Amino acid sequence: VRNKPALKAFMSQFYNDMAASVLRADYTLYLVLAYLTLFRLEELTFTEYRKFIESQEPDKMSVFLSYTFDTEHLTNTVKWDWLKIFDLEYVEGSMLRPIAESAALAEKIRVDMLAKASGLAAEKEASEGRAGIPELPKKKLTRPVSPRLTKPAPRAVPLPEKIPQEVLAGKEPRYLDRTNVAQIESQKVERLALHRERTLKKYSESKIQPFKLNETRNTLRDARREAELKLASNLQFEAKPGPSKPVDRTAKKPEFRMNAAAYLREDSLYKKKQAEEAKIIEAYESELRDSTEYYQWQTEMREKDLQGRREQVERVRTLAKLSAEEAHLAMEKQRKDNADLATRIKAESAEMKRQKAFEADMNLLMNRQLIQEMVQVREHAPKEAQTRLLEQRKERRTVIHDEISTLLAEKKEEERRELAEREERARQLKAHREIKPPKVDLFDPTESVGLGLLDEMSHVEMKERLAINRVREEEREKSTRQNILSAKEKKDLNLRKRIDNIERIRAAATSANQASREKKREREKMEALKADEEKNRANLELLASLDARREATVAQRQALADEEERRQAAMAFGGQGGHASEEKLHQGLLLGAEREMGLRQGEAQKTSKIYEETKKKGLEMKEAQAKRTAASQRRFFASQAEEVNRKREELARKHKEDAASKKEAFLAQREKHKAIKEKIVGLNPYAQSLNEASKTKRDKQRLAQSQQVNQGNI
Repeated sequence: VRNKPALKAFMSQFYNDMAASVLRADYTLYLVLAYLTLFRLEELTFTEYRKFIESQEPDKMSVFLSYTFDTEHLTNTVKWDWLKIFDLEYVEGSMLRPIAESAALAEKIRVDMLAKASGLAAEKEASEGRAGIPELPKKKLTRPVSPRLTKPAPRAVPLPEKIPQEVLAGKEPRYLDRTNVAQIESQKVERLALHRERTLKKYSESKIQPFKLNETRNTLRDARREAELKLASNLQFEAKPGPSKPVDRTAKKPEFRMNAAAYLREDSLYKKKQAEEAKIIEAYESELRDSTEYYQWQTEMREKDLQGRREQVERVRTLAKLSAEEAHLAMEKQRKDNADLATRIKAESAEMKRQKAFEADMNLLMNRQLIQEMVQVREHAPKEAQTRLLEQRKERRTVIHDEISTLLAEKKEEERRELAEREERARQLKAHREIKPPKVDLFDPTESVGLGLLDEMSHVEMKERLAINRVREEEREKSTRQNILSAKEKKDLNLRKRIDNIERIRAAATSANQASREKKREREKMEALKADEEKNRANLELLASLDARREATVAQRQALADEEERRQAAMAFGGQGGHASEEKLHQGLLLGAEREMGLRQGEAQKTSKIYEETKKKGLEMKEAQAKRTAASQRRFFASQAEEVNRKREELARKHKEDAASKKEAFLAQREKHKAIKEKIVGLNPYAQSLNEASKTKRDKQRLAQSQQVNQGNI
């Protein structure tokens, strides 16, 4: 659909130029081939394109190829119609360039097609003895192929690994001469005592974990709880029946059966725990330090990292908001630019429509003139050319048919001779194979076949070897059974040892867990007492601070009341002097307010004057800018109008030139056709005399019919 206007222009020009050589019934065929040639030649490749050409009639394809691959003619005629649809770069680079590159190959195909159409190909093939008849396939003879037997490659035996038997010892340590076991033990005891003393001192004096165990016990929470329980016991409400109590199953312990896999998993878990505990103890003994401060520092650093990540997230959110606002402004600007562009495109589209209507009118006038001239040519030329072509084809068909009949007779005679020879050879082979020499079968169980195989043996040797293999297999089975039983016994013994170890560990873990739970309960109790003491102390401090604030408020109110009494007493004793001072103070305040109002009015007037001047200048600048914009627009529209008029005149001139060139080509083609017609008349005067006689007869009939019509009207 996209290339339909270009194809339509090409087909119109093709039928105008080749009207005497092509038929209107083949329009679709030429349209498809034109699409493949103009738009799909590079993608299809010339080899595949040739298959399409060779699948049609030779005379039609020779005419099509001679016109389509004439790039000079296409450039002077149909190229100008294509430029109305496509760009110049696309027409020259994608449509005309592949045609120019394949012109030589197309010329070869055209020559071959022309030769086939005129019968030269049939004569050439007849001289070679085939005359266009394909060779019949012959039955292929059977060729024996020997099997490819290869000897198996010997298996590579690995080299034995060398196990070193020597033992290398290092140099003797020299530090043994400087110390002894007793000195090392004494240093270890002193180091442990010093470390224990430092640890106790740190926890007794440090602020990290202070100990407060001798303070007064707080009983406020217990007393409050007892009062609430006593109050709740006096309340009586209609309660709904609650859910049923669960069955007490503590008396009967659940029974379950442990298998070997469960014991092995539990043993592996205990071993992992023991390894972790051993590592902790070893690290404590080797490093001799406590990691409490390190874990505290680690917690602080993690909180700082978390705060930094939160700040980063907030920063990213702010940047996202700013980018969203910028994107919104950019979209608004883009929308405005698109609206301006659409307005300009609409104006250009209206101008193009007017230009296209003018071109359509010009084409319509030209096509009408061409059709009137072509109708006169098409009355006689196609029929005469078709009759001449049919006679030539009949003659070629007769010649080829006679040659094919002769060659088929020779081929049948040759096949009959070959069949007789094969039957005779088969009878001879059958007679030779039916005669068989006498054969005597003897069997010796102590001898081998004698074929030369690697594992060749006699019947007796085979039986002996089978017996030996059978005994060997029984012995191997007995040893395997014994090994399996011993492995099972070892496995059971190992499992029993692990079960005993697990039971021992379970008992130790049970006692340790009980002790741990007791310690945990004691610790929770001490922590609860400590929390109560802290709460009581905080409450006492809060009460003390409230009492102090209350006393300070009372003292402040009393001071204010005393001051008010003192001021009233002073006013009572002041009299008229105080009244005069108050009036003077009031007058000063009024004068100050008047001065301040004058300053404000002056500043407002100055600001208003500046605003008016600025507004006036802005209006003047706006008017000047509007005038400049209007002048530039007038100049732009004038240049556009001049450009459109120039292009319109150029297009009209171009159409006139195209019409003149087409008219000249048509006149030349008509003169050529006239010359060909005169030549045909000269070669066949009899047909020309018949045509003239029939034409004279038709003219007489028409004249008689017109006279009869005129008489009837009279």
